[in-house]
Amino acid sequence: MRAGNTTRDEWEQIKAGGRTRFLLLFGVLGRGIPMALVFLIVFLYLEGRPFDASLLADPKEWLRFLLAAALFSIGGIASSYARWRAMEVRFEKED
Repeated sequence: MRAGNTTRDEWEQIKAGGRTRFLLLFGVLGRGIPMALVFLIVFLYLEGRPFDASLLADPKEWLRFLLAAALFSIGGIASSYARWRAMEVRFEKED
């Protein structure tokens, strides 16, 4: 889905999938998880720590990732919900 360029046909397909699916796909999987990974990588770099397999055994890093994933997912869901509402309003006007 291209931001701002959604056609009526694309909207109908998205809408048929349901709002919950849209929020999970675009809010959590599309924004929340990727941003949490970027956040973790940037913080590891800024702390001068290597990005290697030892991170998997570090509970502190798992907690940091889970917290970041939760917060970024909330933000992603909020922005995806705003996008959903904007498309509803946009295409209701055309009816």
